[in-house]
Amino acid sequence: MTFQVTLPPEQKRSYIKELITNLSEPKVYNKWSDVRLEKSLTNLKSMGRDPVGCERLFEKSSIQMLMTHGGLGSDPKRGQCLAFPDTPAACEALTCLANMFLINESTRDVALDLHLLLRLCALANLNSCSLRSHFLVARLLFLLTLRRPKIMKQAVDNYYINSLLAGLMDFHLDRLVSKAASSALSSDPFTSPQVLGELLKVAYNVTSEYIALRKMTPPEPTGFRGLSLAALQGHSTPRPSLSPEPLIEPGTNPVTDNQLTKADSASFGQLLQPAIATLMHVPMDTSSLSIPPPHSNAIALLLCYAPQDFANDFFPLTDSLALTERLADICDHCLGLLSMNGESGSSGASPRPDSTASNSNLSLYYASFNHNVSHSLLPLLWLLISISQAHIPSRLTMRNRWFPANRDRTVAPEAADTTGGRMVFILSQPMPTPLSQSVGNLLYNLWNHDVHQLVAEVGYGNAAGYLVEQGIPYMAGGGEAPPSPNSGSGKPLAGPGPVNPITGKIHPPPNGAPRSTAGLSHVSSASPMRTPALASATWDKPMTEEEKEQEAEKLMVLFDRLQRTGVVEFEHPMAKAVQEGKFEEVESDSSAD
Repeated sequence: MTFQVTLPPEQKRSYIKELITNLSEPKVYNKWSDVRLEKSLTNLKSMGRDPVGCERLFEKSSIQMLMTHGGLGSDPKRGQCLAFPDTPAACEALTCLANMFLINESTRDVALDLHLLLRLCALANLNSCSLRSHFLVARLLFLLTLRRPKIMKQAVDNYYINSLLAGLMDFHLDRLVSKAASSALSSDPFTSPQVLGELLKVAYNVTSEYIALRKMTPPEPTGFRGLSLAALQGHSTPRPSLSPEPLIEPGTNPVTDNQLTKADSASFGQLLQPAIATLMHVPMDTSSLSIPPPHSNAIALLLCYAPQDFANDFFPLTDSLALTERLADICDHCLGLLSMNGESGSSGASPRPDSTASNSNLSLYYASFNHNVSHSLLPLLWLLISISQAHIPSRLTMRNRWFPANRDRTVAPEAADTTGGRMVFILSQPMPTPLSQSVGNLLYNLWNHDVHQLVAEVGYGNAAGYLVEQGIPYMAGGGEAPPSPNSGSGKPLAGPGPVNPITGKIHPPPNGAPRSTAGLSHVSSASPMRTPALASATWDKPMTEEEKEQEAEKLMVLFDRLQRTGVVEFEHPMAKAVQEGKFEEVESDSSAD
């Protein structure tokens, strides 16, 4: 009989005390059958899910008892390893420990004092054990290494935890590639992709905490200079407020300062290939509304490596662009998960708006962007930035893939139903977010930090917010002129007429007469910054009321940014009029109806 957590606290304490006493006495439990021992540990596991009344379970002696039943009761002898029993009772004991570490974090320190991490790393027969055993060992390693930078050097140098992780990841990758894992999917609740995701989480813990220890920084970086566990688990990130200081250095990778270098290849190089192989060879679940494990875990781990120092792994000579193209595919998939009015498609990907949909429908199509996708995209964008900085062919591949020379320039860049169009839309949002700044950094990097090329491709109206927020100066006419349809570079662009530098699209002038935008600019009286201007207002169609409200909102946000940075002094005209007494309240006459 298996007890559920329905006992009163006092009765529960009494029963747990009796169970622990019996399980701590070899003279008692040695007389039990395997079934009775398993059921006793199962009852202890069930009641331990609720911390109320489990004080005895969290004691050091109880943790030692569970380690003994899990086959981890003693340290390995010098030069020898341990063997996991892989019995149902041993798995139940490890499950009890995992639940305990999750509920009561202080018990992890007790287990570390009892050398649990050393004993887990000394297991040598895991390849012949069940997938459940693999998952439990990985989960225990994950919890023991979470926010524990002080033990990482010992775990890496003395316990050889990276060798254990690399061996287990290679084992499951071989099963997945050879299709050996597919036959057990229906019978075993634990799968190789699931175990692989747990192992990659452990590898990320070990790598990131090792870097934190080496650089003597806090284990969880603040801001966006590092990747926190909350970002990996999909927790929301607070929206940054407008400030004169840029949150992320323009065009740079936010985790560059916290990456492994060539000097760390001996200890951590063995973890890199399994992470890359996971992205390249393990099929990704496209029905998920984000990047699912183990692919999200592999991306997080790759962020800990500097691509320029591990070029042979990131860009092998046989196919130097394979990883870049795979990551670009994942980025295409994530940005394709845009939903129409918050409704997702049946296949997991969101339905596309009809080609004749109005601008308002297209705006709703993008405005319902899923938050899970946003948090999945951040690590991926940072990784793409890091790769584009280290490898010029990868940079060109991404730029030509998302912004081809023969794309339709008669459509506004932010309205194009393409990956590049969605990036520009995110960039053009009036309020700055980590996602919009990361997209801006990636695009700024793809065009070699040339602000004029960026503006020529996406339009100044879309890039203005990012440029102002990051403090990047832009002078109209200071760079190359926007490409024209007959410029001879690349394939001809679709549509007649020059590219409007404000909107980034081709506006055919009235009567079909082409007009040049060269030298068109205006100088603001409040700022020396020169801004491109339209040659004629007749180029644009009349704006709808909704479009006017959107443009007014963008202008208000832009003025607010300029005021905060000290460029201009601006006061809302309505608020000023009320303060000066030019408006007064007038009571409505109810009898007028």
